[in-house]
Amino acid sequence: MSEIEMKVIPSYIDDELAIVFHFEFKTSQMKVGEATVYTYKLTDSHSQTAGPKGFRKNKYAVLKELEILEEYRYIALNKVSHFLKVIGIPAVAQDLIA
Repeated sequence: MSEIEMKVIPSYIDDELAIVFHFEFKTSQMKVGEATVYTYKLTDSHSQTAGPKGFRKNKYAVLKELEILEEYRYIALNKVSHFLKVIGIPAVAQDLIA
């Protein structure tokens, strides 16, 4: 299996207070899929912690859309997971409607 490239397109949805990351995946020959992840910051007063580590703990992500060719799905999701860990989000919930 060939390596895939990932392009990240960030945006912001004001009424949902969400940063949205749209991911596009391609090989050297073709597009193999895309995914959309919404990231949120918890606002519950019990979850507020001071300092930069507290900020990281108060974020979470929800996978809203996923359309990736089956043979590339595992590596694409690993790339998304790695990206989210880099920005301080340790796990992703799925909100996909079948």
